[in-house]
Amino acid sequence: MKTLNFLLVTYLTVIPIASVTSAAIKPTDELIEQAKVISDINDVKLSHKVVRNGFEEFKKTVYKEPFSGGVYIVNGDTPIANESDLREFYERELAASWKSVLFGFNINENTWLIVDAPQGNISKWDNVTKRNLTYCISTSFGEKYDTVVAAMHDAAKAWSDASDVRFIHSSWLDPLCNENTTDVIFDVRPVDVNGQYLARAFFPRYERLQRNVLIDKSALNLSPGKLTLTGILRHELGHTLSFRHEQTRPEAGKCFEDKDWKPLTSYDGFSVMHYPQCNGLGDWSLNLTEKDKIGSACLYGPVPNAVFDPTVCSIKG
Repeated sequence: MKTLNFLLVTYLTVIPIASVTSAAIKPTDELIEQAKVISDINDVKLSHKVVRNGFEEFKKTVYKEPFSGGVYIVNGDTPIANESDLREFYERELAASWKSVLFGFNINENTWLIVDAPQGNISKWDNVTKRNLTYCISTSFGEKYDTVVAAMHDAAKAWSDASDVRFIHSSWLDPLCNENTTDVIFDVRPVDVNGQYLARAFFPRYERLQRNVLIDKSALNLSPGKLTLTGILRHELGHTLSFRHEQTRPEAGKCFEDKDWKPLTSYDGFSVMHYPQCNGLGDWSLNLTEKDKIGSACLYGPVPNAVFDPTVCSIKG
């Protein structure tokens, strides 16, 4: 379903249990376990094939936004600015990781929401910017403009209710809102990528030109159900705060991305940052869990005057 593509990993496949079990057969625990094993084997085989064929073949499999200033998209909704950075990603996260057992993870180690930390350096907003995360919303959303404004407000509130961060809508800039609007931290704009993703965002370490929340038209016309624009934006605003996809942790056992992260809490299969189809335990409502809220408070501090025990954090913010 193209409407779910913002949650698909670019270079790993996800095989649903239904594809290896008959609808007429009750999915017993044994059959479910067999399906997971088959799925994991196919993931590993595909990753090996990607590495074996080299960078140029890998690049052909990566979606690149077709408009001016468009970026490469990996891991479902993560932007990479240019070919040089894409090559670095390939060398570091695919080629090098393949050479290590289980992509470099010791499945027996006691690993502990996770934060973006390339080369071990945590990416986060400083104590001033975290309370002034300004954004504009392009009026080119047309009749969907008010819908996006409301969804952004509600998604931002979910994170600001959990930790000491504050998103501010600079609405007076909306008529001129684009990647060149310098008076905001980031812009929110519509794109038409034919459902290649529903939305994509950025990490704090990105330059202003790449600090965008881009929403595909498919996300503005969702069928009624648990997946909503607000839920999608809760997930994407998590990225803007530096939170990574939870499924890249070894406990997920599926959809590995890379090792450029550090833990903030213990593993959370229900996290708003965990794709349900990657062995996640949550659903498409994409709500913050208690661990998401704790992790956010660990990184940015608790909501002012809130009672919070910093010893629950596995690293110090």
